[in-house]
Amino acid sequence: MSVGNSNFTKLITTTLQNLPAEVIDNVSTNNALLYMLQKRGNIKVSSGGRSFTHPIYYKANTSFKSYGKTDTIDTPLMDDITRAEYGIKIVAGSVVISLLEEAMNAGNKEKLIDLVEETVTRAKISMSEELGNQMFKDGSGANDFGGLPFLINAAPSGQTDVGGINPSTTGNDFWRNQIATTIDFNSSAAATFASMSALVASCTNGRQGPRLVVTTKTLYGEYEGLLTSNIRYVTTELADAGFQHLAYQTMPVVFDDNCSSNRLYFVDTDNLWLQVLARGNMELTDMQPSHDQLMRVALLYLFGNLTTGSRRTNGYHPAS
Repeated sequence: MSVGNSNFTKLITTTLQNLPAEVIDNVSTNNALLYMLQKRGNIKVSSGGRSFTHPIYYKANTSFKSYGKTDTIDTPLMDDITRAEYGIKIVAGSVVISLLEEAMNAGNKEKLIDLVEETVTRAKISMSEELGNQMFKDGSGANDFGGLPFLINAAPSGQTDVGGINPSTTGNDFWRNQIATTIDFNSSAAATFASMSALVASCTNGRQGPRLVVTTKTLYGEYEGLLTSNIRYVTTELADAGFQHLAYQTMPVVFDDNCSSNRLYFVDTDNLWLQVLARGNMELTDMQPSHDQLMRVALLYLFGNLTTGSRRTNGYHPAS
């Protein structure tokens, strides 16, 4: 008795599968911080330059004070503006297409999904995923971004170089983020909220201060438990994008899958930028044939870094 391919019955052989026209993104995790920077317009594209900089007004003009009617008004020549300087980092990867698979995908009837387009789309998803990872790098890797753990540090007074400025130097306390003492989120709601409130107060200078709280899934769940009947869910662009979030004071509280355990970051998103070069902003090179394989290869790359011009308006809160 003849036996055909058991994987292809008469029905399967003669009927196309009902396949969707989209490939569902099963790769990206919850990159809430990256999304918030995008929504707030804090992805800054520079036309060029050797580094990224942030202008900093760090010293008040001492001539402004009360005077008598015949007093001489002080006229100091103020050196009150500087810049924080950050290196340009490279995030890149490859896009590889098999010539055989491309040929098989070429027919009008057979091509349910364009192989090349979807391969590029998946590469961009992977790039976004890596950018989410880079947002939380601690700056110890020579090629990595200086992410939140670097800019909003657990021990800022011990750092010696953040953007070319030494925060450990006397008088440079303006270049240190705020920190709180470790607290057990499961011990006391009142104590937890009091500690968070004190940190926010330390970070706030006039209209400047934290705009977002980023933490882990675990601490997010513990925070939700502390709210009990007073849970406040915020309806903002975060909800529209599918990000779960609560509220603390006027700030959304989100979890990011890239955030390290036992920490909350109180982020001044007005002064946190993802800076990129215009000619390195998710650029894709032309597809080139491989010299020794039946492949076509392109490179997807980004030249950028995470930068800030105001560390004192950000806070780090450890938890247990």
